[in-house]
Amino acid sequence: MGRMDTIDKDEPLITDTAINDRVARLIGRACRAQLWLLFLDERSVMLPTLMPNDELPSPLDAELAEGIASMLRQAIAGTPIESVILVWERPGGPIATTEDKQSAAALAWACADEGVPVRAQLISHDFGVRTLGAEEFTDVLDVPVL
Repeated sequence: MGRMDTIDKDEPLITDTAINDRVARLIGRACRAQLWLLFLDERSVMLPTLMPNDELPSPLDAELAEGIASMLRQAIAGTPIESVILVWERPGGPIATTEDKQSAAALAWACADEGVPVRAQLISHDFGVRTLGAEEFTDVLDVPVL
């Protein structure tokens, strides 16, 4: 059946593989540069809101990352959101660029400062989707592995 299979919206996204599969099915290959925000509840079930933002510079600077993290903290307060998945959609290949790493590090650091739990970061690229592991970007801005 392929990509048109129905998605079990109540399936908990517990593993990185499950997250990668869900993002691949919902966002898929890159069309343009943008950051997607996906939200998980306390059971790791994805909530039905996906937020794309295509007005971000690359790389994301620390000040803007702090603003995004602050907005996220305020937006998830008092909601069932327990963690966030960040998907960096951008044309190009699957290998993380310097800009990818700088943006991922800046937002990871800012979210940690704001107390916003980030469950995963992924890259949507020309050929599909892949997890962007913390080990790939922690040395960029001295971001601690969470």
